Amino acid sequence: METPTTRAEGVAERLKKMDGNRLAAEFSEFVFFIKRQFFGQIPSVSALGGLAIGSWVSSTFTTSPIRASLASWGLVKGGRHVVSPAFYRALSITLPVMAAAFTAYGLHKLLKTYREDQLGRHMAMAARLKEEIQAEIREKLALLEKARTAGLISGGEFDTKKANLYRSYSRTPSRIEDLIVAKLSN
Repeated sequence: METPTTRAEGVAERLKKMDGNRLAAEFSEFVFFIKRQFFGQIPSVSALGGLAIGSWVSSTFTTSPIRASLASWGLVKGGRHVVSPAFYRALSITLPVMAAAFTAYGLHKLLKTYREDQLGRHMAMAARLKEEIQAEIREKLALLEKARTAGLISGGEFDTKKANLYRSYSRTPSRIEDLIVAKLSN
């Protein structure tokens, strides 16, 4: 029977026999799975808001008068305020959903303001570029406007493409900034 030590030695031997390209490919595949697990598991901020309110409801309210009395005396953890079962169900569903919606709405407004500020900065940076590059930007904007007028892209898509166009001419994109904005907007 193979022991964990002999299995580990076998893996070490296989790693020693691998060439550099194969080892690099294995490592990049490993990093891919790490990124997928880490970044795919981060919940959105609005979901966290809903979870926080749901937790507050369950720790503040209860349907049992006995449990409320014990909680008020500090003998058990849980809700101290007694409400009817129907009201408790309504609170435990409505408040978390409303908190998630409110958080999503607030973040949407915050990110919209942030993106508008970024666009203004990128437009100012693009205005300092050579006249040929500015003419190229104007041509691309005219094409985007034609696509929007023809109904090929929506107003939101137009705004996003316009911001990306100016950003591409003003500086190199920040992957961390893109990740943060993407996670907040989910």
